Amino acid sequence: MTKEKEIIKTEAKKPVAKKSTSTNKTTAVKKTGAKKSTSTDKTAAVKKTTVKKVEVKENKTKPVETVEVFESKTVQEPKVKKVKKSKKKKEKLKLNFWKMTYMWFPMWNMMRKAKKISKKNIKSPGYFSEEYCYNFVKKAAKRILYVSDITVKCEGIENWLDRGVILAPNHQSNFDPVALVALNNFYLQQPLAFIAKKELWEDKKFGRFVRLMDCIPLDRKNPRSALEAFKEGKELVVDFRRSLAIFPEGTRSHSQEVGEFQPAALKVAQMANAPVVPVTIINSYQVFSKNRPKHIEIKVVFGKPIMPLKHISLKTEDLTKNTRKVVVENMEKWADKEMLLDHKIINKINLKNREDFKKSGKTKAKKAKDKKKIKDIFKVVD
Repeated sequence: MTKEKEIIKTEAKKPVAKKSTSTNKTTAVKKTGAKKSTSTDKTAAVKKTTVKKVEVKENKTKPVETVEVFESKTVQEPKVKKVKKSKKKKEKLKLNFWKMTYMWFPMWNMMRKAKKISKKNIKSPGYFSEEYCYNFVKKAAKRILYVSDITVKCEGIENWLDRGVILAPNHQSNFDPVALVALNNFYLQQPLAFIAKKELWEDKKFGRFVRLMDCIPLDRKNPRSALEAFKEGKELVVDFRRSLAIFPEGTRSHSQEVGEFQPAALKVAQMANAPVVPVTIINSYQVFSKNRPKHIEIKVVFGKPIMPLKHISLKTEDLTKNTRKVVVENMEKWADKEMLLDHKIINKINLKNREDFKKSGKTKAKKAKDKKKIKDIFKVVD
């Protein structure tokens, strides 16, 4: 019995030990598996972190590149647009289609001839006389007015004295000089000269006509060029007795309002001891406007001249203020009134027969000869 009990005990002990070993192995395997899982989790976490880091780097680098590209575009695009807008904003004169059908050749010939005369005078000064050049510019101004359906009417033309004078008009558009040239009658006034911006000499169209007249270039960015321009203007007024036109505003207003005059604009008048004639230009801004009427009537009012005895003792600032007051007063007075004198009538007035013309607007006076009537044919002569 004892032996059987011992065998049973041994057999009972052995499977228990085996089970314990198996369980230990499974627990060990589980532990190792846990360790492996932890190791794999660590590697996965490392991989994830590395991937995240890479993604962050890519995300960091990509926006920087995209921002740089967009910023460069946003900086460059407005500049291109501004240049395009400035090209579009260039003032273009609208011409009558039906008039241009039979006036295209005279207009083309006029532009060609202006270029030819300016080139010849540059190569050999004095090849074409001043009188010829001025008359040519005046004819060109008349043709431009005709083709573009514009008439220039004036009031107070007698205030434009026949001597060296300084005209001080307001500046509404680039068409203002054309209106003044159209009203310039060489029998009644001295030829016109201008102090104009330097950029006009580089223009292909205006540069041809600017060189045919006594025009002085002015660099608005350089203040020293103003003194040189004033000295040349003084010589033109004193020595050559020109009617020098200066725009005291400096720039175009593009409206009916009169801008502020620059204080030193009329220094030439005091330097040359010449009278100042305030000039008011009305409706010239409509020439280049979008809503341009078919027919435009530009009005030019010549105020009473400010003689040198009055403005020599004044400061230049006070002189410019006084001229601006006269310009504004004439603007308010004549903006809605009708004017009778036309640029066509004024150009027909000669020193010999200017008394025959009246301001009532009738172009020609009655002839002294009596016209024969039908009744006179049947009269019997003894």
